[in-house]
Amino acid sequence: MKSQIMTKKLLPKLSTSIIAISLFVLVACNETTATAEQAPTEVKENIQKVTQTAKPIVTKSVNQSADKTEDKIVVADASHASQTNPTPAPEKKSAPAFVEGVHYFEIFPQINTDAPAGKVEVIELMWIGCPHCYHLEPLVEKYRKNKADYVDFKQVPAMLNPVWSKDAETYYIAQLLDPKGEKKLLSKVLHAIHEQGRRLKNEGAVKRYFAQLGVSEAQYNATKNSMAYKAKLNRARQIGVASQISSVPSFIINGKYRTSPYAAGSEEKLFQLVDMLTKQEKK
Repeated sequence: MKSQIMTKKLLPKLSTSIIAISLFVLVACNETTATAEQAPTEVKENIQKVTQTAKPIVTKSVNQSADKTEDKIVVADASHASQTNPTPAPEKKSAPAFVEGVHYFEIFPQINTDAPAGKVEVIELMWIGCPHCYHLEPLVEKYRKNKADYVDFKQVPAMLNPVWSKDAETYYIAQLLDPKGEKKLLSKVLHAIHEQGRRLKNEGAVKRYFAQLGVSEAQYNATKNSMAYKAKLNRARQIGVASQISSVPSFIINGKYRTSPYAAGSEEKLFQLVDMLTKQEKK
């Protein structure tokens, strides 16, 4: 009788301990995944000991089993990592800096160039009344001074309408009166238009302005009636039409390609693109 009473008293405690242990082992399997399959014998032995020993011993056995399980997980993960050799991702090829049809365009038919043999011609089509052309002037001058020896650079006034055609006359009068640029006549014309707001829209205004710069009426008339002046105007008209441009500033490379600061992406990129195309044409 006494033994039956003692058994009844012990059974609830023993059941509670076994349930607690079972829950602990279940949680460890969920967190450790493969470990429950790697060490079933150890866990089983620990559970059997629990049913025959006191609660402190049970707790100790379970903790030892969990420690061994964690050790095995770490070893397994390290082994897996050492056996895995990840394939390096292929290097991405960088896109070309400039793309034909986006940053520059082929001219067809090509324009015949006036460059000496072995030279690559670069033309800036501009208008003396264009604020963008005026803003670009410092970079144009820098390019002119630092360009490669094989580059033949020249500015050509665009003649896309009657106003631009009239201003092209003023451009070439200044250029022919000061072919080496020693008097800075063209720079003074640009300064007068963009900084002083001078309106050089008719023959009289142009004559008076050049007179202020020290050009006599005889010099002015002789220049305007010269064959060189007429030839330059005719050539500028031909280039403007053949280049198929619709705005300025625009650049023509060797009669084959055209671009602009807008197409290139910026004023700085424009000259990088011009350098690339001139090198390409030199080959």
